Amino acid sequence: MAVCLLFAPSLAVGQDQPPAPAPAPEAAAPPAYKPPLRGAPGGRVGGASRGTIKPATPLPIVDQLAPADHTGLTTSATPTLYFRVSRRVNYPMRLTISAPRQPAPIIEADIPSPPAAGIYAVRLADYRVRLEPGIVYTWSVSVILKPGAPSRDIVASASVLRVPADPRLDNAVRAASPVRRAALFAEAGLWYDAVAAAAGLGQQTALDALMNEIGLTPSQGLSELPPPRWGRAGVGVATQ
Repeated sequence: MAVCLLFAPSLAVGQDQPPAPAPAPEAAAPPAYKPPLRGAPGGRVGGASRGTIKPATPLPIVDQLAPADHTGLTTSATPTLYFRVSRRVNYPMRLTISAPRQPAPIIEADIPSPPAAGIYAVRLADYRVRLEPGIVYTWSVSVILKPGAPSRDIVASASVLRVPADPRLDNAVRAASPVRRAALFAEAGLWYDAVAAAAGLGQQTALDALMNEIGLTPSQGLSELPPPRWGRAGVGVATQ
């Protein structure tokens, strides 16, 4: 009996204690983009009408989610690139990727016209395009106002450079929660990887923060375009 009385109080105290609170979910810290110290020349040029066509309805403005004054970096051979339009596009659209010292684009393919204002993705893997390291590519999104008259197109262009992956960063990204990955890429100066990480999870707040970093005002939410329709265009391999 003495033994039972000796241990009973400690058991009772343990049963009366409330359960430990569950850890709070990790907040998504806004990513802070740190441009590379020796960024490659290049940047973003927005696309808008040059006044040569008087349409019945206003024409869209096209912007790419890319730095304005230097080339954005990626470690992916097939990065996902993002652009936004200010309104529905009622004209054909085209994706073009060019490399220096190559007279012809490595790819020139029709892309679906966005049905509404918003941000849209172009997945290079869908178009069988691979970027080689060390080459500054120019990627353009065009609105074809009049076929056969390219001078009238609305063209937005930006540059992208593939760089070698950093194993330490790769390990940190794998160990991080999904909401932290965009911030890790942004801190490492990997612009396109940061945008893809934020957009892939639908993190509108993180995406808005990145857009503010490069002088773009927050836009409408993310939208999806249908996959490409295969034909003569849309197949290419990026080489120097």
